[in-house]
Amino acid sequence: MRIAHINVVSSLSTGRIAVALCRMVQSSGHRALLCHARDHAPTDVPSLVVGSKLDTWLHAGLSRITDRAGFYSRRATRKLIRQLESYKPDLVHLHNLHGYYLHLPTLFAYLKKHDMPVVWTLHDCWAYTGHCAYYTTAKDAPSLSPQKRRRAETHTVGCERWLGGCGECVLKRSYPASLVMDQSARNWLEKRSLFNGLSHMVLTTPSQWLRDEVKRSFLKDYPVYVLPNGLDLNAFQPCASDDFMHEIVRSYGLERTEGRRLVLSVAAVWDDRKGLEDLIALAEELGDEYCVAAVGVDQYQMEMLEKTKVMGVRRTGNLNDLCALYTAADVYVSVSHEETMGMTLLEALACGTQVICYNATAMPEIVTDECGAVVPLGDIPAMADAVRSLCDQPRASSACRARAAEYDSDKRFAGYMRLYENMYRHSPAYREALAEAEKKTRDE
Repeated sequence: MRIAHINVVSSLSTGRIAVALCRMVQSSGHRALLCHARDHAPTDVPSLVVGSKLDTWLHAGLSRITDRAGFYSRRATRKLIRQLESYKPDLVHLHNLHGYYLHLPTLFAYLKKHDMPVVWTLHDCWAYTGHCAYYTTAKDAPSLSPQKRRRAETHTVGCERWLGGCGECVLKRSYPASLVMDQSARNWLEKRSLFNGLSHMVLTTPSQWLRDEVKRSFLKDYPVYVLPNGLDLNAFQPCASDDFMHEIVRSYGLERTEGRRLVLSVAAVWDDRKGLEDLIALAEELGDEYCVAAVGVDQYQMEMLEKTKVMGVRRTGNLNDLCALYTAADVYVSVSHEETMGMTLLEALACGTQVICYNATAMPEIVTDECGAVVPLGDIPAMADAVRSLCDQPRASSACRARAAEYDSDKRFAGYMRLYENMYRHSPAYREALAEAEKKTRDE
């Protein structure tokens, strides 16, 4: 098989997943190609870059005005199609198509023209909304019209307009941000038309929560499989050296935690849904006996946190450093309000650290009583009580590691290999290859 992966990045969370899947495909004796717009792919993974920095800047700039992310970069996408036609993939695996690098109509016209087997992993909610990638934290979203409401279930949390058609978007300035126009209603209609009608496409989600949301959307007629993201347990594991761990703690400015419990929280980007304000409130609630640290903040947030009881730490550039911080923590807390899985919870567990999260979206699917606690969304006193309880009666490091082991990348990604093989055997390309082999046998 020849499998082409398409994702906006070749690093960070979704990029690491795409790279790991490419490596798995290659180790199984097949060919893989990673098509990405940003970052540098590892040298052991065949790759090509979609578009240029100028293409991305133009796409992003126009989207900021017109609210049409995904509907520019036509030339870059045509070049990608020519490269794919040369590569002749037997299957295309889509990941994040947002990120200002693809022209959706061109890409999906190619997929439909060739009746291509497609696996689409939804890492967020953008595929079935008119604008946003996440919506449960939306405030003051207008209700659907009575006509649309009859066709949609009613939900009390966040925005529900994507159930029957977007418009009047209250998240217009959230990623992918539009500063001027609101075309969420048009985007929703065009996405519904573009994304439906592929006869050989299946969807995958990293959590049951996201699968349930997808089955309520205009993508509900496609098969949707829950295939949680895998974690490399060789990379994420408890820090083996106490000296190294203490050195890292000091180097990141956390030496002031001496004699206090360390409560850690990590995010690649601390945007609104990640709950930095909640973390500040938690630090106030816990008091001076605990040191609460936020890893991954930017310079502006660092300066803002100096006025609070939360210690800010810039993004770590080294995986060993991050594992040392996870290991040093007495408890890891996720104050995020919306996650389609919650990989930082798994990373902390893999390092033997107990975890706490909100009872929101997909996060409770990871946390069990044996490795941590789940508290009501936004209940800061309940989270503080959980922190104190776990620090006084900690969960065993072995139990945390055992929970993380259930998400071992080799085990989880093997499900994708089975899915690839099953789809290929039912694809037009497989039937053509089989017919060609039979013809060659007869001729001989």
